[in-house]
Amino acid sequence: MSRRVFPPRAVAALFIERQHLDHPRERRLSARNLERFTVDTGGIQLDSINVLERAHYLTAWNRFGVYDRAALDRLVYGRRVLFEYWAHAACLVATSQLPMWRRAMLDYRVRQTGWSKWLRKHARTRQAVEDAIRERGPLANADFLHERARGAPGWWNWKPAMHALHHLWMTGRLMIDSR
Repeated sequence: MSRRVFPPRAVAALFIERQHLDHPRERRLSARNLERFTVDTGGIQLDSINVLERAHYLTAWNRFGVYDRAALDRLVYGRRVLFEYWAHAACLVATSQLPMWRRAMLDYRVRQTGWSKWLRKHARTRQAVEDAIRERGPLANADFLHERARGAPGWWNWKPAMHALHHLWMTGRLMIDSR
């Protein structure tokens, strides 16, 4: 089989088109356009660090122009056009793609991720967090009173409930309800 060669300009043009940068800010924010953009790009990264605005709001502005932020939030957290998951980082992913992401969620439950020891030690905490959400509905990390693990402060030095929430999210047992 012969190897196909593509001109660099064609590759660049395809990349620009798939990123929806060929006609930036010409499409209006709608459920259909947001879902199409998210499928084409593989996700819209969420970033908790911001200077001007959170990354997903800037990305939406760059592709859709001036829009109502509350409308984007309604599409994501009300209509559930997108959902939050760890794609290449924390991202908004098209809900239409959930069956494909479900495989990653199921794999996360069984492959070695460094969670095995923690899960054995904190099985009751994980179950208590899941039970609390089942009983009371959407809850945030702050709704759980568990203390942080002892040791130096750091990015992953979370309280046990936060580790439980993260594991339940990564395995698809929980989804993000709102921000």
